[in-house]
This record gives sequence, structure tokens and C-alpha cells, in this order.
Amino acid sequence: MKPTEAYKHCLICGNTLVPKEDFLECIQCHYKQHLNPTPSNAAIIENGDGEILLVERGREPQKGYWDLPGGFMAEYESLEESVKREIKEELGVDIEVDDIIGAYPDVYDYQDILVPTICIAVSGKITEGELHPADDVASYKFFSKEEVVQQKLAFKSLDQALIDYLRRK
Repeated sequence: MKPTEAYKHCLICGNTLVPKEDFLECIQCHYKQHLNPTPSNAAIIENGDGEILLVERGREPQKGYWDLPGGFMAEYESLEESVKREIKEELGVDIEVDDIIGAYPDVYDYQDILVPTICIAVSGKITEGELHPADDVASYKFFSKEEVVQQKLAFKSLDQALIDYLRRK
């Protein structure tokens, strides 16, 4: 369901929210609940052979699909901090962020609510550690540049991020 259907009560006073043009508004205190996208990140990491790392999702949504490693940004966290934290949590390695590839709108199905997201894709390289899947990663694999664009990825934003990244090479 859309957030406008799921979010029913005001965060301030608990009264009813009603849809307006691009936000929800409380009928009592007139608090405006904006439906801004939730920021997330994805890292495009190459190995020494020029292959790109994909991870297999170990949890829903999209369990079993290939994904770029990354996740959601935490409160007051910078993009670089969030990427480094997510990669460390998911794969047990440290990375250096090289470049921002782009920002891509998408949707994340969280507990049956279609949450709008904005994924900021970066390129980076592993600087320390050995890859060990943890957290929500079932497995990982490096794909050649030709193979990586043929994989069925968990989120449409990642397809475009990979295309944009490969155009730069």
C-alpha cells in the first residue's frame, strides 16, 4: 500500500491525517507529514580483475535477488559514513569511497508499505579485511562487467546505477 494509505495518525497529536497535494495534514493541529524519500546507499566495488561485487539478499524484500551492497542511512549520518558502516556490517570489510555515481529514486516494500527511497550510488574499493557475508547477506559473487548487467537485481535503481557507472569506464 502507498504511504498515504498507511499513515493514518498525526505524529504530534494522534488525530487523523488527510491527504493533500504532496503531503498529509492533521485535521486537528494541522501538522504536515511530508512523504519524502528515505535516503539509502549502494556501493559499486570492483576487484583487481575489474569484476563488480554483487550480494545475494538474505532477507525480504527481494530475498534471493542480487543487490549492490549498501543500505539505509542512519539519522545524522553522512553518505560516506553510511556506506562504510553498511559495507562493514554486511561484508566485514573496510572500503574507501571514490566517487558518487548518482542518485536514483526507487520504492522499498517495507511491511507492505511502499516506501519511496532515493539511493545514492558510489564507487569504492576494499581497503582492509576479507569478505565474510553477515547481517542480511546470504552470499556474494564478483561478476564481469558483461555479466553484471545481465543479472536480475533486487531494485530497478541499481540497474541504472550500474549502467551509469559502466558508461564512465
